[in-house]
Amino acid sequence: MKNKLAYILCLLTIGVFIMIYVQDRTHVFKFKKLNGVYYEPKDAKLTFNSFRSGSFQKNLEENLRYNFGFREFLIPLYNQYLWDFYHKSSNYTVKVGKDDWLFGWDDVANYYQGAKYRYGDDKIATKAHLDLEAKRMYKVQHILDEYGVFIFVSLLPSKAFVFPEYLPKNSTPERESFHAIEYYPPLFDSLGINYINVQKIFESLKGKVDYPLFPKTGTHWSHIAAVHAFDTILRYVEHTNNRKLLHYTISEKHASEAKYPDADLESILNLMRPIKPNTNYYADVKVVPDSTASYPTFLVIGDSFFWNISGSVPLGNLFRRYQYWYYNSTVYFNDQHKHTSEVDYLNEILNARIIDLSYSPRQLYIFSNNFLPKALLYLTHEDQEIDSTINALATTLEIASDEERMKAAQDSLFSSPEIFFPDLAEDGIPTTRNSRIQTILGN
Repeated sequence: MKNKLAYILCLLTIGVFIMIYVQDRTHVFKFKKLNGVYYEPKDAKLTFNSFRSGSFQKNLEENLRYNFGFREFLIPLYNQYLWDFYHKSSNYTVKVGKDDWLFGWDDVANYYQGAKYRYGDDKIATKAHLDLEAKRMYKVQHILDEYGVFIFVSLLPSKAFVFPEYLPKNSTPERESFHAIEYYPPLFDSLGINYINVQKIFESLKGKVDYPLFPKTGTHWSHIAAVHAFDTILRYVEHTNNRKLLHYTISEKHASEAKYPDADLESILNLMRPIKPNTNYYADVKVVPDSTASYPTFLVIGDSFFWNISGSVPLGNLFRRYQYWYYNSTVYFNDQHKHTSEVDYLNEILNARIIDLSYSPRQLYIFSNNFLPKALLYLTHEDQEIDSTINALATTLEIASDEERMKAAQDSLFSSPEIFFPDLAEDGIPTTRNSRIQTILGN
């Protein structure tokens, strides 16, 4: 009897491996593609050198791990097992909180550790960096005001800061945390910087509105909350800049299937069943015609929270033209350019009537992504000065590729222009202006 059972188990094992092999080669069974970032592993090419160095074995193992048959079925099955029996996730970027609330690991780290999770314990250096960014914002704001451009900061909310009661327990050693979202507001106040603290607004709205401020299974603010928040931001611009803008109406909330990114954290868990109970709510937006309202150009530099606004608010009906410079890198809603390295910085800044630096708490440590120092440089110095400085700096760099050497020189200058142009390091507003400003405004 034992031999018969062993024989049957052996055949079943062989059958399973045969099925996995056939599925791997033919993909006869179709499964839903797994969510998340996927890096195609390198081909495992067997050579004497690759075998001796161990790269063949490593690449072969990676290929087998990412390409075995039934992978798209077995991984969700395993993930569902972890969720149902242990209430855990195999994805380290997702942290499971109370009542099945999901949080991004970096939001949790930022809440409990502040700048520590990214930049170490040097609080003095971190504060010095934030001070410098605020100082740059102060200067750029005053210069752009001369030319009728309104620039301001949107301090966006964090799910962890609005709903800390749902956070998982802190697994890191207790330490005094330092948060940019708490440091910037009094600093901005002291400098007279234009800003709206949406984080504080969300804290005041908590438990008082009939729609979710944050989805249970996502890391960004909900679509419906973004719609209400952007209306508040526009009203702030109207009041502060004395500029009448178009308004929009917001319908009553209605339940619907989750729209991206309201379930972005749940999606990368790759479970077989949706997390319940969980209802996602949305609202329809309609712009109110008004011939007396202005129809300005709008430029946003910021993090991924703006996707919920652009996906729910008809921005094309509110602004004559709008652009989104994602982390001051990729350019969206611009047919001519795809990256900020391609744009005429000075021209784009001066032709935007409203500029919004829009960042959530964990991204405030990289606030503006060098937009402010680069804008300050081009507003106050001639293009020829800037180009000659880049060329001179490039000659000092020991990088083989001309393209990479020039890029490194540009990155160095645009991140710290005060080193190369000492007048920008002074406390007052720079008095020099790029002569091309008048040409741009004249056109």
